[in-house]
Amino acid sequence: MATGQKVAAAADKYRSVLHEVDPNTEWRHGAPPTYDSANKLFEEGRTKEWPSGSLEETVQNAIKSWEMELSHKARLQDFKTINPDKFKLIVNGN
Repeated sequence: MATGQKVAAAADKYRSVLHEVDPNTEWRHGAPPTYDSANKLFEEGRTKEWPSGSLEETVQNAIKSWEMELSHKARLQDFKTINPDKFKLIVNGN
């Protein structure tokens, strides 16, 4: 595979950044995660299904994508949900 080429990962309907993965991405556990079980539990327990393309659905999926990257990507520069040059995370004032 040529450098910089993207590889297809398992599609996840809530985490769009998992659809195409840069082969140079460093994953904390060696590979992209799968969320099949988590998605099943989410779908069984949710009380509202947002209309496709709605602001609510967009926010829901953006948060799920950001959480996935925060939990599973080892380098901030591999994130697709934020601009790593401008992102700042402050916890308890530090």
